Amino acid sequence: MNISSNREVVLEGNRGVVEYSDTSIKINVGKYIISFIGRGLHIKCMTDCEIVIHGFITSIEYIM
Repeated sequence: MNISSNREVVLEGNRGVVEYSDTSIKINVGKYIISFIGRGLHIKCMTDCEIVIHGFITSIEYIM
């Protein structure tokens, strides 16, 4: 995971989007889910193995 300030995250190991809204994005990365909380969140780019999330990120949580 590469975090640029609190505005952009590049996440490798993407196995699918579990939840998507402008305040919460949850990504399945295999053994766990990573939850991004914030404002104005959106998926800027997504490939088979990488996803770029953009917006004002206030919290990142790992969910087992």
